[in-house]
Parts: sequence; C-alpha cells; structure tokens
Amino acid sequence: MSIVEAIVVFAIVWWLFFFMLLPWGVERNRAPEPGHDAGAPVRPKLVRKALAATVLAAVATVAIRWAVQSYFADF
Repeated sequence: MSIVEAIVVFAIVWWLFFFMLLPWGVERNRAPEPGHDAGAPVRPKLVRKALAATVLAAVATVAIRWAVQSYFADF
C-alpha cells in the first residue's frame, strides 16, 4: 500500500468513525430559545469526537495496511 493509498484509506475511515461518534453524548436543549431548533445539542463536543475519530482511524488504517501487506485480505 503506497502512501497515497494509505492517506485515502485514512480519510475514508476517519469520516466513517466521525459520523459514528457524532450521536454519542448528545444532550438536547430542554428549553430552547424562540427560533432555535429544539433538537440542537447543548454541547456537541466536536473536538473530542474528532480526536477520537483520528485515533480510531489511525488504528484501523494500520490494521488494513497489515491485512493488505500480509495478503490476509487480497484486494
């Protein structure tokens, strides 16, 4: 797997993990102000979720690279 392929795999896996982590820990606003969405989160914690997605994507990319390099998964 070349560096370009690894970057593409990392980017795709990162977005997958990020979207999977978005609903975790979301607290709805119980008393929204007029004009605000009642389902909008109070504190979305996006930085924490992005960091978690980065760590998980890095581990998954290394695992995918190992699987491809060891011919465990023949792509």
